[in-house]
Amino acid sequence: MNYRLARLRVAVLTLSQACIFAGAGRAAELDVISVDSNGRPIPGVQIQLRVCPDTLCSARTGPDGHLQFKDLKPTHYDVVAIKDGFESAERKDLDLTADGPASLELTLVPALSRRESIEVKDSVSPLEQGATSANQLPPQAAKELPGRPATVADALPLVPGVVRAPGGGLTISGSGEHRSALIVNSADVTDPATGQFGLTVPIDSIETINVYQTPFLAEFGRFTGGVVSVETRRGGDKWKWELNDPFPDFRIRSYHLRGLRDATPRLNLEGPLIEGKLYLSEGFDYEVRKTAIYELPFPYNQKKQQGVNSFGQLDWIVSGKQLLTATVHVAPQRLDFVNMDYFNPQPTTPQASTQNYTATVADKLNIGGGLLDNTFSVTRFNARVWGQGQQDFTITPQGNSGSYFAQQNRQANRISWAPTFSSASVKWLGTHNFKAGSYLAHTSDYGQVTDRPINLLDGTGQLFERIDFTGGQPFRMSDTEFAFFGQDHWLLAPRLAVDLGIRADSQELSESLRVAPRAGIAWSPFTKSGTVVRAGVGLFYDRVPLNVYSFNHYPSQVITMFDPTGQAQAGPVVYQNGLGTVDTHFPFVFHEPIAGNFSPRSATGSLQIEQPLSEHVRLRIGYMQSKSDGLIVLNRVAPDPVTGAGANLLTGNGQSRYRQFEVTTRVRWNDKRQLFFSYVGSRARGDLNDFASYLGTFAMPILRNNRFGSLPGDLPNRFLAWGLLQLPWAFRIAPLVEYRSGFPYAVTDAAQNWVGVPYSNRFPNFLSIDARLSKDFKVSPKYSVRFSVSGYNLTGHFNPEAVHGNIADPAYGLFFGQRGRRFTADFDVIF
Repeated sequence: MNYRLARLRVAVLTLSQACIFAGAGRAAELDVISVDSNGRPIPGVQIQLRVCPDTLCSARTGPDGHLQFKDLKPTHYDVVAIKDGFESAERKDLDLTADGPASLELTLVPALSRRESIEVKDSVSPLEQGATSANQLPPQAAKELPGRPATVADALPLVPGVVRAPGGGLTISGSGEHRSALIVNSADVTDPATGQFGLTVPIDSIETINVYQTPFLAEFGRFTGGVVSVETRRGGDKWKWELNDPFPDFRIRSYHLRGLRDATPRLNLEGPLIEGKLYLSEGFDYEVRKTAIYELPFPYNQKKQQGVNSFGQLDWIVSGKQLLTATVHVAPQRLDFVNMDYFNPQPTTPQASTQNYTATVADKLNIGGGLLDNTFSVTRFNARVWGQGQQDFTITPQGNSGSYFAQQNRQANRISWAPTFSSASVKWLGTHNFKAGSYLAHTSDYGQVTDRPINLLDGTGQLFERIDFTGGQPFRMSDTEFAFFGQDHWLLAPRLAVDLGIRADSQELSESLRVAPRAGIAWSPFTKSGTVVRAGVGLFYDRVPLNVYSFNHYPSQVITMFDPTGQAQAGPVVYQNGLGTVDTHFPFVFHEPIAGNFSPRSATGSLQIEQPLSEHVRLRIGYMQSKSDGLIVLNRVAPDPVTGAGANLLTGNGQSRYRQFEVTTRVRWNDKRQLFFSYVGSRARGDLNDFASYLGTFAMPILRNNRFGSLPGDLPNRFLAWGLLQLPWAFRIAPLVEYRSGFPYAVTDAAQNWVGVPYSNRFPNFLSIDARLSKDFKVSPKYSVRFSVSGYNLTGHFNPEAVHGNIADPAYGLFFGQRGRRFTADFDVIF
């Protein structure tokens, strides 16, 4: 059970269902609306009317939180409010004998795994709001799928609008990870240097995962793509153990054992250290995984990753009005042969060692009917990257050779404090729920990057360009970020709510102040249909990762061009690294005219309609559009005619455009029977030279001229279906079906320049039908074992992973690298 406790009011005002009692005299009426502590509607609350000891009438509030009882016998009733996941609330001896309709106000508290309740009031999710609904991912159902996601990041591609790009990174709303926010228990856990997510929390430790592409609450900032909000599990009153995948899998080829394929044991435990006061939850993963690259010959096609992922949580109930939560996330990892593919075999790939350490302390205190929430967080990301030799990195149209060119050793840190206060409801022209707060963080990044030479050869093996590097000094950057926000959730009428807010944030290094107004509306136009319309518009600003400001300490390129005889015909030309200056007249950005005064921003609007089709089926249709400006891109400046020097310049004039049409249906009977269907039609276009491709942990070797076109994560059509179904004889099946457009790819020439319009060509359409069949066997009253068999690409559809995309390659245009039909078996122990 999620331990973000909330006070949920069930105020009784007007709605939809009738119970008729036989009796004399006039009829009485009772009106109900269910809302949370911020005044937002709570659907599906069961309201029971009792004349002790009998329950005379029972009905549920609609999607807009409303319920109406009519034609009641005038008498005294006990009113009980019930909803799964919450403690029941009761009002005894409600008098309905007076003239006119009656109203009532009750309080629901999220149920704990113990009987006592605590008066810490907060919303169930820190992003729950009226203007937009989240794409919620149930972790327990996701764990049953064939891919067996081990972390939050592994599970995110199950969400509409989130895909995993060919390079392995996540794309949210058409943008890379560095443009989105990852929040765990209200704390930012992204890498301060790169903005990437890193190794995320084990999925066994997760209570809820919410993905918001357009959260119109002012309390959330530092992103332009989307927000991933994660709430972790607390320990319950009884100790519980679970061991998943305890045995390794071995690779068998031609009926012979060929070593270990993977070992991924996962241990989860939770329970009370002091009953009623102190609770522990721990998720621990150990992973050794070898991934085969089908385009390369065995055994030289094995990527390897090995590491530990541990997340521990302590919850201390200080008193009935205070809750203290502490978490520690430790995730060291070793990566071998990163980004290996047909064109980059093992010797050309980098090795890496990364460590992620995060600790948080959150204090929630009820004061005067409001909630004071203080969250302290400390994060450290270490990364070391190196090649496998000292040879020059050589690029040809047919593939690359030599050793990876870039080495780096860095450490990034963040210390942050986020205090917020949510006031009690204020009655004035409706109901107001105010929230205000701030964010203060100190970040640092220090280390060094060194590069080795790169040779570019044409299709005949002739050298035509050489890139040498000079300089590369140690860097030590620090920054201070601060933000302030205020917002109001205003319930104007029982079926109409408005979210209004404004946020201001700043980064010391950028010398800029950014103001972000936001507004949203939630409206239920009809009393009985359950239709809910949501719309919103707002400004969002991205944080600028520290590696942007370290760029002028990176090695400078020295480029020499050669003629067919091998003689230098141009150069050597030095291209020094630098930061550009932005001169913008955007009215909500205030900055000084200094280098690096970047303020990446996005203006986003959305419209959603939600409609329950039955008790078990809910349909959502939505459209969103985002226009991003001020993005940071890397451009090459031609050599100066006088000095002969050029520049690789980071500028803040990049743009991107994203639009998305979404249809999502959820069918849910219970936790063991639920299905999710989604279709997303989207378009993502923008400047291609995004800084993250060149300044990230694994940098690209070639800087091409910037173009505006389809982005690498652009997917015009994607259909996704997955779920969990209970079968006869206690079998369970978890199907996963994905059909989508092929990813775009760019065509290049022998000189590695763009040919035609970049990313206008596509891989064939992708189709994969996977399924996992499982059954639990009880071996004792305390222990169970779970056997399962998973099948992948059951239709054998041709889904190539690579293409010869260089016109100087004799195999130009050939798709290859097919993963055919395959099966695996696994084994879990449940205590």
